[in-house]
Amino acid sequence: MSKAERLAHANALIKTISDHGRRFFYNARTGEIGKLELDARGRVWWIDDYRGARIYTAYAGRWRGFSHGGTMRDLIRALRKYIQHGELLHPEYIAPTRWGPENGDIWGYGAEAAASVRAEAHALPMFQQSAQAAKQGEQP
Repeated sequence: MSKAERLAHANALIKTISDHGRRFFYNARTGEIGKLELDARGRVWWIDDYRGARIYTAYAGRWRGFSHGGTMRDLIRALRKYIQHGELLHPEYIAPTRWGPENGDIWGYGAEAAASVRAEAHALPMFQQSAQAAKQGEQP
């Protein structure tokens, strides 16, 4: 799979996240959705939905112009690794629940919206398959 194809998957995930719950990566005032871009050299950049800043995603320091928190920045970094190297994301990147659903809703999406965003996101080919899902796919 090419970087361009993986970029399309990553932007589809960002769109899915922006369509649910608190609508991270979506600017209601302008209608903009954040997105990832590849430059001519194959580097991955984040285009922020709120500030419009173009941010180099491999930069280890503070991301000036990034309008979301550390959890979202970690997700964008994981998407960069997926785009550049094909590293699959752990399913818990999407609406993480700490140790269990009863223990916290980190994104603040609520149970229904979190379940919806997970279902749509995990249908994309960028996630590691859980051991349980792999077992269910086996034929007896």
